[in-house]
Amino acid sequence: MKRGIFKTAVILAVAMAFLLVSVLAFAAETAKAKQWVVIKDVKGKCKVLETAKAKTDKTIAGPFVTKDEAQKAKEKECPKPAKK
Repeated sequence: MKRGIFKTAVILAVAMAFLLVSVLAFAAETAKAKQWVVIKDVKGKCKVLETAKAKTDKTIAGPFVTKDEAQKAKEKECPKPAKK
């Protein structure tokens, strides 16, 4: 009787450990993927892009957690020229 309870407890503990590791890995990957950067393309236009990389060769501002923060940085770093 005790052997059956011990076996069930071990299986339950292993399953809980696997579940915990899986959830933490997924949360870390999800948090890492949501980064926003401001880049300047080959034509000289600034764009806000979501990327998994923290910085790229064309990054002029970022990484930011939210798109709103990246938009504010874009307005600051790349002001629109005044119309004539």
